[in-house]
Amino acid sequence: TPRVIFWGRYVGHLIAAPLIMVDLSLVYQLDTAAMLQLVSYDIIMYLAGFVGAYSVGAHKWTWWFVALVFAILITIQLVKMCMAENVAEITKMLTYIVIFGTCLFPLMWLLGSEGTAALGLSQEVGIVAVGDLVCSVGFGLYFLLNYDQVMEDEEGDAQQYV
Repeated sequence: TPRVIFWGRYVGHLIAAPLIMVDLSLVYQLDTAAMLQLVSYDIIMYLAGFVGAYSVGAHKWTWWFVALVFAILITIQLVKMCMAENVAEITKMLTYIVIFGTCLFPLMWLLGSEGTAALGLSQEVGIVAVGDLVCSVGFGLYFLLNYDQVMEDEEGDAQQYV
């Protein structure tokens, strides 16, 4: 049976995921270098998965491993940010949503049609669709509905340094 590769999934991730990382970086008031690091790791992770999906043979596992390494680096950085002092619960929830999406990508790549094909096509599409909705739309809605509180927390921190 031919492999099914959903290239639109990768395009969507390459557009939405860096924007989510920028939003999260702005909420945490990270400096530009830390924000670019998060965004770069994210882009490299999805590009490695994309190249691995189109690779044949043992090379695809090398690309999956590269994506996994960058997913781990992103997760470590996000957990460190979340564990800092004076982080609001809303900000922690936004971070947990991003961590979930970051961990879901290499797992679904491994179990889906790009990797071992352990899941059926309909299962893969369903899990990826729900995961993308939670990570992109869920993050956006949660951030939007709690925007005032998140911005109050930021202004409170900024006023301390004035």
